[in-house]
Amino acid sequence: MRQLFGKRTILSVATLAALSAGAAQAQQGDPLYRYQWHLMNYGQAVLGDTKPTFAVDLGIDDLHDYNIRGKGVVVGVLDEGVDIHHADLAANVVPNGSKNFDPGRPEHDPTPTTPDYGHGTSVAGIIAAVGWNGIGVRGVAPSARLKSFNGFGDVSTSLSEDKIFYAWWNGAEAQDVDISSNSWGVGSGSPQTFSENQVDAYEKPMAAARNGRGRVYVKAAGNNNLQRDSFFGRIKCAQAILDANVGCVQTGLDPRNNLFGVMTIASVDATGKRAVYSSAGSALWVSGLGGEFGGERAVLSEATRTRLAETFGDAAIVSPAIVTTDPSGCAMGYNREDAEAFNRLDHAASAIDASCDYNGTMSGTSAAAPTVSGVAALVLQANPKLGAREVKYILATTARQVDKDQPDVKHANGTLLVPGWRKNAAGHFFSNWYGFGLVDATAAVELAGRVKSLPALVDSGWQRVAPAQAVAIGGAGAPAKLQIAIDRDIGKIEGVQLGLATNYSSSSNTPFPLQIVLVSPKGTRSTIVPAMTSVSSSAFKLDFAASNAFLDEPAKGTWTLEIADVPLAANAAAKGKLNSFKIRVLGH
Repeated sequence: MRQLFGKRTILSVATLAALSAGAAQAQQGDPLYRYQWHLMNYGQAVLGDTKPTFAVDLGIDDLHDYNIRGKGVVVGVLDEGVDIHHADLAANVVPNGSKNFDPGRPEHDPTPTTPDYGHGTSVAGIIAAVGWNGIGVRGVAPSARLKSFNGFGDVSTSLSEDKIFYAWWNGAEAQDVDISSNSWGVGSGSPQTFSENQVDAYEKPMAAARNGRGRVYVKAAGNNNLQRDSFFGRIKCAQAILDANVGCVQTGLDPRNNLFGVMTIASVDATGKRAVYSSAGSALWVSGLGGEFGGERAVLSEATRTRLAETFGDAAIVSPAIVTTDPSGCAMGYNREDAEAFNRLDHAASAIDASCDYNGTMSGTSAAAPTVSGVAALVLQANPKLGAREVKYILATTARQVDKDQPDVKHANGTLLVPGWRKNAAGHFFSNWYGFGLVDATAAVELAGRVKSLPALVDSGWQRVAPAQAVAIGGAGAPAKLQIAIDRDIGKIEGVQLGLATNYSSSSNTPFPLQIVLVSPKGTRSTIVPAMTSVSSSAFKLDFAASNAFLDEPAKGTWTLEIADVPLAANAAAKGKLNSFKIRVLGH
């Protein structure tokens, strides 16, 4: 596995010069490529007031030069509509392969007509903008084919479950899609109702796609780590929650992030650390590159910079974002004439690009997820026979452990709330901020060429316990515990799902005091919900959660759920009880 800051930090001056020359040559084919630090990062100046940290990129290295570019792979983008006529996308768009859900509009043309709808086009460009065509940018997989499903349409603006089902498996245009890229989610601080029947209704057709090999589903983790106000419409968190540093809203509260077939993606910035907004949680799989905000002090107004800095910090506002495609022209998308300029790329007066067909401010896990979709496309080109389980496994086991010194997060009384990196009993490092780490395209493609198919999936089914007498939830030294023995012969875990119910009530926008931890038979501890995060519930019940921290451990043995009321004084009476616990383990 290539380690960040390992291989490249010992390069000679001559090699660095060659890298720079190669970047200059590449720029001739794609003029904005030099600003795409996520593809090739040699510490060059990009958009934003700070330079990216050397070697923080997707590890594509020479793959594109060896024609590993996603050829033959179809990626479906479920999002706002994509400008399928964009000069830097059109050649990769499958003719009549997209779906417009808006009534009264062309069925196969989801090109947005609402001026500020730039999100889907930006996502598509990150994945598969055409390379070496003399204009603009390059995608992570610049030869992959694109399909757009405008779940968030100009008319039908809400994403309904029938649209998800259509884009994910049952739509006519979805049948040949290999990878489904999803930069959307539920941002609520309240646990969502999601039954076992709903889980089944998703996971069975997901696994059956691609002739039984399974479609690769990539999904953004959410941007709810740090939220001091309702900017961008996200949930507002109280200062006490932010001070606890566990994350405003956990990614697992969006139930689709917990599905077995879904890879939930965190975001890393240009320094190689988690982006300030990136949602944390045990449901994470790997990280992509989403950057920060891409602002430049010489361009961005002081008032806007100050307002954003109050929420996200000044450093994030002027740190590099992702440069990608924008809906064509200066009247559409993020880069339009009537929107405030953030950096030198914006507006028709730009000396870098006067077309307004590109933007340099795409960020969020919405940007990180399509970088992983692009890497998955490179992997599938290298080995088209891979199933979705193999792709997931490859990306996890070749990911790079960034921010190795990530500290533990502890409560004022010393209780561990969120651990830093932890090695599980099978030897894999996992983090609730990064999953298994930042994807590494070259390492993943190399492994794809020699990996063997995983054995048939074994599913323990839902196992449950609900004692006649509910268990009192004590303080950190006396957690409530329930145990379930798994007797299925699953030698290597691929995923764990769970649910629980309590009678504990929590108020909106006050730190949730319960620490929820799952312990494997081998002793690996995974924080499912950290105390002091944002949870609102009249009687806390988590229908459906997931942890990926147990990859490759054996499932057989006793699993323990622990719930503690962390701020509770040592001898204080319990304020709630643990009523039930259920668990499902999948692997081989």
